[in-house]
Amino acid sequence: MDELDFLKQHWQKDQGFPKVNKEEIRNMLHKSSSSLVKWIFIISIIELFLGVLLNVFVFLSDTDPEKMPYPLELFTNFIDVVSYIIILYFIYSFFNSYRKIKNTNNTKELLSNILLTRKTVTYYIRFNIYMILVGLGITALRMIWEEDVIHKSVGHNILFFTFLGIVIFLIGWAMIAFVKWIYKLIYIRLVKKLEKNYEELERLEREEV
Repeated sequence: MDELDFLKQHWQKDQGFPKVNKEEIRNMLHKSSSSLVKWIFIISIIELFLGVLLNVFVFLSDTDPEKMPYPLELFTNFIDVVSYIIILYFIYSFFNSYRKIKNTNNTKELLSNILLTRKTVTYYIRFNIYMILVGLGITALRMIWEEDVIHKSVGHNILFFTFLGIVIFLIGWAMIAFVKWIYKLIYIRLVKKLEKNYEELERLEREEV
């Protein structure tokens, strides 16, 4: 991408700079887009792998079977399975976009696949934020179960739920802010480069009409 930006800045300004025709620019945009989507695909796999390791670590460290009621444990396992299936679907979508962008020679198809990849990344980020909220909800239910609020006084429960609400809110806010920062640093940065490629390809198409 740096080479492409360098060429775009100088190929018309500097008379001594080697001229690059539109087809060569288009090919570089094609190659750049393919590389960006490939990195999105690779990063999503790494993220999945880290998530699996984290879940295994939490599972192995949780040796007390009475910490969670069976219905909540069943629901948690169900959410885990569904989330992994959805994440695998997103990874497949990223790989499919990479394959299509790499193998297509049609500019309109390339533009369409870039748009699709951008939308998929947006949905992927939203999904992960929603899963954080679901995880916090399960954590709150588990803490309520462990506290055995049914057998506690009203005053105790008011303090407990107030404290729990504040803690869950602060942790949720911090986690979502951190995740958004990470995704902005990685995914959004790649998507913005894809958007620049998209705009440049559109400009080349308009000039040929």
